Order: sequence, then C-alpha cells, then structure tokens
Amino acid sequence: MGEPYFIYKNTSSKDMGILVNELPPIVKVNRDINKVFIPGRNGFLTEDYATYGSVIKSCECTLLDIALVDRVLAWLDGSGEVIFSNQLDRKYQGSIMNQIPFSRIMHQWYKFIVIFDCQPFAKMLDNHMITFMSQETMSGSGTIYGRGTHESDPVIKVYGDGEIYLLVNENLIHLTNVSEYVTIDSDIMDCFKDNVLKNSDMSGDFPKLTVDKNTISWIGSVSKIEISPNWRWK
Repeated sequence: MGEPYFIYKNTSSKDMGILVNELPPIVKVNRDINKVFIPGRNGFLTEDYATYGSVIKSCECTLLDIALVDRVLAWLDGSGEVIFSNQLDRKYQGSIMNQIPFSRIMHQWYKFIVIFDCQPFAKMLDNHMITFMSQETMSGSGTIYGRGTHESDPVIKVYGDGEIYLLVNENLIHLTNVSEYVTIDSDIMDCFKDNVLKNSDMSGDFPKLTVDKNTISWIGSVSKIEISPNWRWK
C-alpha cells in the first residue's frame, strides 16, 4: 500500500512534512438504537431510529520539522473533506475536534494525534454522471445498478418543459412549470433551477438510490436526464 497518508482540504499530509504512523481502522458506523428494559422481563427491547451517528477517526502522526508547526496547525482546523490512504475510493466530511498537542520524540521530530469527527457516510470519489437520453417524445426509462453499502441521495437534473412525471423505483415525482431544466437535490432536499427554488413545483418524496437495481422512468416532454448518484458507505 506504500507510505500511509491522509488528504485534508485537498492537501496531503506528505506535503506538510508529516509522517503518518497509524491510520484509523476501517470500522462500521454505529446505528442509533436505544435499549429498552422492562421490569420483570429478561433481556431488552430495542428502538431503532434508522439513523447513524458520527464516526471518530484518529491519525497518529509525526511532524518532521517543528518549524512547520504553525502551518500545520492552520491547516488542521475546522471542517472539510478528508481521504485516508487505506480507503482511497471514498471521502469523509470531517471536523477536527482535539487541541492537537505535540510531544517531542527526538531533535526536530514531534509526535501528535489528530482526531477527525466524521459524518456517518463516506461518499464515493468516482461520482460519474449517469445520463439517459429520451428515445421517444413523451416517455423513457433506464436502469442503474447501485454501489456502496447504503442508499444514496442523488442529484437529478431533468431537461424538459411543462409537466413531467418522474418515477424513481417506487417513488413518483410530479414536476410542473419546468422550463428547460430543473434540479432535484436529495442531499439538501431542494428542487431548483439555478438559484431559484422550485419546491412548490414538485410533489413526491426526494428520491433515493439503492445499492441494488434502480429503475428510472418518465412521462412528459423530456430530452435528457442527468444523475449524480452520490454512492456512499456506512
């Protein structure tokens, strides 16, 4: 696998004079489940909220030149996308939560730990656009096979005009007053054209894509549909 490293805010630890001694282990994120204990009954019941908590990812590092410490501390601050070299096909949205104390180990070398508090889902880096072209004037269909381990929140751009019915798996979406195109963003849960919200012109749930087979179909004056699938892992 080579020398371990991580990339934070589009900057590699290798370019910051940092040796990564240990990357975070690959773990499954915790599902939010509450234990319910009933007096007089053995064991427990569970309340499953069908949501997931954050995941902590710690990197043990060595700074090879203490003269770079201010630059490193300015970089390892706030929130941003982080990629670990043991999972180069995906990215996490992480926030740095710890104070990052430095401990001298020899000469100019200082050991430290950086802790990323990450959102539960890692998103695929290779998020290629999927395009369906209408072969008929008023209808069309297509199939997408999912990746990752958890349903995704896609961004779907529908090119067309007027009234359009879009069926994503079992979810029927009704679009009205479409002019040229409209975007359905399941991640932020908004329907819009450029900077203008179009939520009032959409009915139906924001679509999800499963990790298995997904069917897409439409009725209306549609010329093209572009889908950014946003595949993800939990």
